[in-house]
Amino acid sequence: MRMNRKVNRKEGYRRGLFFAALVPVFALLLYGHVFAAGSGEARELEEVVIGFQTIPNGEIVAKALGWHEESLGVPIRWVQFNSGSELNAAVAAGSVHMGLGGSSTTVSAIVQGVPAEVIWIYNIIGENEALVVREGSEVEAVEDLVAKRAAAPFGATTHYHLLAALRLFDVDPEDLTIMDLSPSDMLAAWQRGDIDAGFVWEPTLAAMLEHGGEVLITSREIAEHGFLTGDIGIAHTRFAARHPEIVVEYLRNQMQAVELIRSDPEAAAEAIAGEFGLSQHEALRQMSSLIFLDGDEQLGAAYLGTPDTPGGLAEVFLETAQFLEEQGTIREAPNLQTFQDAINPSFLQQAIDEQKR
Repeated sequence: MRMNRKVNRKEGYRRGLFFAALVPVFALLLYGHVFAAGSGEARELEEVVIGFQTIPNGEIVAKALGWHEESLGVPIRWVQFNSGSELNAAVAAGSVHMGLGGSSTTVSAIVQGVPAEVIWIYNIIGENEALVVREGSEVEAVEDLVAKRAAAPFGATTHYHLLAALRLFDVDPEDLTIMDLSPSDMLAAWQRGDIDAGFVWEPTLAAMLEHGGEVLITSREIAEHGFLTGDIGIAHTRFAARHPEIVVEYLRNQMQAVELIRSDPEAAAEAIAGEFGLSQHEALRQMSSLIFLDGDEQLGAAYLGTPDTPGGLAEVFLETAQFLEEQGTIREAPNLQTFQDAINPSFLQQAIDEQKR
């Protein structure tokens, strides 16, 4: 079976390194907020700032149903980001306490020394991210992207998977034009005919398919060849140390959201639909393209591991970093210990222990 077949369902590369290096600098100017815990230890926490993206997962379920507002004990401020790179910048600036980024951007955060630790896996990416080409075009395989214009948000999981797809089929990234576009800008460029392909996630993926696109390859297919990606929860290290009870409660809500997705997917989809302005059917379709792990699964050997025994996610991060180093998007991949130190399953372990009492 050819992995790069088209799937019939309607549903400037080097520059990225330069801009990625400038992201934390720009963040200090753009966000410039004082860290919520304040410069003094005694200052009361006035709000919890959560960074989210438009991905149909448990975070959106919790947001729609107001669980954090009910249980965290302080006001919640939600900040939407277009990519994990933007989230990293905000966390580095101290203006976001917890949030969602892709696995590749989380790797970049660790490499760049962003003061954050991994606390949760919102989902493993499957068909929710895909490379879209124009229906009926001459691009019928990844190799056909040579001399074409393809887009992805630089640093995001889809950028990583675009480069991974090119590697799998021996295509030099220099042989095509790779454009750095956010999902909304990518859709506009697609509608204008400015790009031949785009690697993106829902709901932009569905919109591109509705405007004459078809799937060339999905993130699930690429993951089957060893390039696993997911949406990762991070917390600002200082915030987590000062307010562990909030992080634990936040994770209890995440576990509750996964339980709802599994036990009553229609209800979860209805919550997501209201947030995204979709039909329940479409929200359910998009949600079903992701893989959700409960708390116990995440503490298993394949993922976060336990406080005493590191899990396999650190090795996935290391492999991702080594690939990004080969591609020139990061300067140097750190060692495995660096990634193991950045993953902190203790909050999730506490959340599970409290839930079982």
